[in-house]
Amino acid sequence: MPDRPSSHSRPSKEVPDAQTMASAFGPRSPVFLQTYPELMSLFQYVKDVPEVSLRFRLWRTYRPNTNIALEDDEANFVKETYLALLARLVARLFLDNSPLPSGVDELTKISDGEFFQERYITNFIEEDFFTWLLCPPVLDQGLALMLALADSLSTYDLGSCEPDVLLDLYKRFVPEPLEDNPSRKPVPEWLAGYVLSEETESLVNPDHSVLAPCCGTGEFLARAVRTIKHGLLERGEDAFDTLLLILDQVKGMDTQPLAVTIARTSYLLALGDLVREFHPPVLLPVYLSVASFPPMRNQNPELGNAEPVYEFIGSEPEEVFHIPESVALNPVMLDWLFDRFPNYLKGAHLRTRGEDTEDAVQAVLVALYNYLAAPKPRTPIPDPLSPFATEVMIDTAETLIRLYLKQPTTVWLHILKNAPAPVHLAQRKFDMVVSRFLRSA
Repeated sequence: MPDRPSSHSRPSKEVPDAQTMASAFGPRSPVFLQTYPELMSLFQYVKDVPEVSLRFRLWRTYRPNTNIALEDDEANFVKETYLALLARLVARLFLDNSPLPSGVDELTKISDGEFFQERYITNFIEEDFFTWLLCPPVLDQGLALMLALADSLSTYDLGSCEPDVLLDLYKRFVPEPLEDNPSRKPVPEWLAGYVLSEETESLVNPDHSVLAPCCGTGEFLARAVRTIKHGLLERGEDAFDTLLLILDQVKGMDTQPLAVTIARTSYLLALGDLVREFHPPVLLPVYLSVASFPPMRNQNPELGNAEPVYEFIGSEPEEVFHIPESVALNPVMLDWLFDRFPNYLKGAHLRTRGEDTEDAVQAVLVALYNYLAAPKPRTPIPDPLSPFATEVMIDTAETLIRLYLKQPTTVWLHILKNAPAPVHLAQRKFDMVVSRFLRSA
């Protein structure tokens, strides 16, 4: 049962498929050939700005091949930024096919995700590695490039496109990883469709749950969303319940930042009218994390009955973060709490202009402690954290504040919201665990 045409779609516009998008925006397209040099020039101009250099360094830690030359990785980073911008714009035009405004505020909201948060899609776009274009020295030029890309997309009816509309485009820019194992090969598209049509297209029992721990661009996830959605709706479930059931049943993660962006876009498009009409808050269950290397779980005997703590380690000595188990096991709490942190990070930064740095840091930590330890009625997490969990989160907040004072970016929050995914996904059983890789005989 296909979604009805978008109320914003126009009959005169072409509904693009994956091949059309790859031709129109791929490596040999006029759009890319014009946009890429400008993007690269902007990146070269700000790559040594602390907030940009940090995003690039952290993005490189997710690369499957660490032996790539710096200049080649810079080129890859800029190309992935181009695709990430396209994904944001496709999602915006899918949800609202009206022309994009040219104002700085509205374009910034699309880039940093606020546009989607205002529509109760809370984590579709977080302040990830690719938001470096919002760096003040290149903000105006970056938004002008976004507007030019949006103008190129405006000739298409993206409100009616298929969820895989960006898949071929992604493949033209990013080679498929083989998980460091030459005997593993990517699952072809036809096989993904066959498996899911055989396993999940059941109108009698559409209550399957699906986990894709290496979801790539989300092809399995999008197909599962659509087949389960149609089964639930034909069974008579209302739209709200159908949406909530899908978000609970179909989940994935991947190690590649751009793949996760594309997978979330595919997932969003597969939800169709469930997110275009009025709907409850949506936390897209597609995470940037590593299934094979979950965070370390520490139980300190000296803490008595205190809960375990998960440790997340960056590439620098000061980049060590701790999250209590009660928070790590709850993706809604992770999202909600870390979404509150930017106010405290920026508050500490502002206070250092008029007072001693240590005094500023401690004052902000006291305010955050009071928030975490207090009830939060009319929020997704109404209960206060335990004293122990509060102390652990304050310790992490102090680390984040000190890092922010050196490099004022909230990209660490994006990482920490996603990294515990193996922890909370491991707490349940799934009917299907699918892989995008085949093992050769």
